[in-house]
Amino acid sequence: MSDARQTALAFLSAWAEGDTEVAGRYLAQDVTFESPRASLTGRAPVLAAMAEFAVAVTSIDVLAVTAEKDTAIVMYDMHTEPFGTIRAAECCTVIEGLITSDRLVFDTALLGRERRAADRPDSRPATPTPTQTATS
Repeated sequence: MSDARQTALAFLSAWAEGDTEVAGRYLAQDVTFESPRASLTGRAPVLAAMAEFAVAVTSIDVLAVTAEKDTAIVMYDMHTEPFGTIRAAECCTVIEGLITSDRLVFDTALLGRERRAADRPDSRPATPTPTQTATS
């Protein structure tokens, strides 16, 4: 198994388990991260963004992995509590055992539908008005 493949899989596994401390060990100090939602540079900002989303992830199922030289591409189903299953692909460049570049792609339409649904007045919990009091 290639170094890039092992590193990418170990990183994703740690992230999916919510272990940002271990995930951070696989990131170069000056790592670049690109996704449909953010473009970041630096281990700390990347880990902060990933930790924020990781709380929604319940598990991942790796569907395919390919690696050549210093690049690994992992396709996986990301199971989340609020959004259901999101299919994603992540392309990691690994230099000397550390991820220097991480490019994540996924369909953002599902996230947008969930956000719009949450913003609809009928999807919010009803707040009783003063005339809607319980009687004993």
